[in-house]
Amino acid sequence: MAQVSINSDQASRKMIFPTELDAKKAVYLTFIAFLFTGFQCAIYGMLTVPISAHFALDPNRIIFFDGFGLWGQILAMATGGMVIRRIKGKNTLILAAVLMILGSLASIFAPNVYLYTLMVFICNMAVGYVLVSCNYMIMGTVNKEGQSQGRLSLLNVFFSLGFLVSAPVVGSIILHGSWQMVFVVVMVLFVLFIAFLLSLRVDETVERALETKRKSKGEKFITPGLALSALALFLIVYVEQIMNYFNQPHLHYGLKLNMQTVGFMVSAYTFAQLFGRAVFGKFLLPRVKTYKYIVSASLLFALVMVAYLNLSSTTALLVAMVLLGLCDSCIYPSVLGFGMDQLKNVSANATSFLVTCGAIGIPLGTSVSGILGEAFGRTNAMLLGPAFLVLLAVIIFGVQKLHQRKAGVSAQGREHSKKN
Repeated sequence: MAQVSINSDQASRKMIFPTELDAKKAVYLTFIAFLFTGFQCAIYGMLTVPISAHFALDPNRIIFFDGFGLWGQILAMATGGMVIRRIKGKNTLILAAVLMILGSLASIFAPNVYLYTLMVFICNMAVGYVLVSCNYMIMGTVNKEGQSQGRLSLLNVFFSLGFLVSAPVVGSIILHGSWQMVFVVVMVLFVLFIAFLLSLRVDETVERALETKRKSKGEKFITPGLALSALALFLIVYVEQIMNYFNQPHLHYGLKLNMQTVGFMVSAYTFAQLFGRAVFGKFLLPRVKTYKYIVSASLLFALVMVAYLNLSSTTALLVAMVLLGLCDSCIYPSVLGFGMDQLKNVSANATSFLVTCGAIGIPLGTSVSGILGEAFGRTNAMLLGPAFLVLLAVIIFGVQKLHQRKAGVSAQGREHSKKN
């Protein structure tokens, strides 16, 4: 497996699971959690019309309330590290499932839109706890730097699968049943998840043995490398929001493509992401230095994005969309794993910090992009994406140099101690 560090001693770290069997069971558990959570995250877009009709409100108003509920994710991500340190990652997943079940049940019987929005907030808190717990557990299943990035990419494949399956399933449920049945399905999924989790009997040690050691050495989880990696996460999430919200209007209004063609283009981008996460996560990331992959993928993403904004041919646009999806596919999980590699051991607080910083890019990326697009035009607002990607590459390259320098100093210190 490739290692980021130049020193093999620095590359070793302690798993949070006592055996390889427990680590494997934890991986299966997180895959199922991401599959079900991806399904749940896609339901609100499909529910906009029936929910607005139920509460006799304009659909735009429902979107506004749903957007407020997204802050529940950020709250959960920000507090997830503290929760995991107290009750372990697997128990935090149980907490998330219980919140999702209760929030879904109460959504069915909410008497007004305000209580419904509160339930959306609670369900999004559940999503946030799932994201932090699963990323933390995946990074705790390896004992070498550079190993977690591939697994994190595969983890996101299951989230994407759940998201893709959700729309047709939810549409069928609404057509043949009611919007309330969608929440019933979500409840059933997470009841099954709890049963699956309890049946696995995963033994998790968390940070017990490492906590005292870190405190005695005065180690802090927020290092310069970790903070810069968090900024890089924010940048890639911001760029992804540009792609998510400007693709459709750019293709439809700017290039005059019909909505069926636009939908096909966006689907090509999404499937390319899914394919990249599965293939690159399995075969590429475990074999290359992580920082080289991030820098290369980010710069290629920037170049293709600039080219995409200057294309008009439908065939060329389709090729560009596929390339954009492939470039973007593994950057986020790679930066997340790279950030954790700046620490000697996996940390719940560090995971929470990184994921939260990235998640802030969702509301800020969406709102700021909208403001810039209105003020300076869509194309100019989208050009901020390539600029951020170049900045991301520079940040990651700089963090790698800091990491190598720190590893070199530590190696010199050990050699000096041996001679004395």
